Amino acid sequence: MVDLDGTMVDTVGDFEAALGAMLADQGLGPVSRAFIERTVGKGSEHLIRSTLAEVGADAALYDAAWARYQHHYLAINGQFSAVYPGVVEGLQALAAAGLKLACLT
Repeated sequence: MVDLDGTMVDTVGDFEAALGAMLADQGLGPVSRAFIERTVGKGSEHLIRSTLAEVGADAALYDAAWARYQHHYLAINGQFSAVYPGVVEGLQALAAAGLKLACLT
């Protein structure tokens, strides 16, 4: 079993684009890529709440921010992600060795 997000694929670019668009929709400034890297991995609710706190926004904006984030993320999912170097070759080698592979994310 292998993991996808952040393990085989760098997905921070997708989060950065979706969060940036969501924040702009709310009239808020962006967050840094470093902030996103520190914050992802604990679920989307945590990501949105932490992002709102980071920019000093009222927590009452959560529902609207969540809806806009989902809208933007679904529109761009995968467009700003990249497979890490060596992943494709590694998966090909595992498959060639006869191993059954499964991806959980």
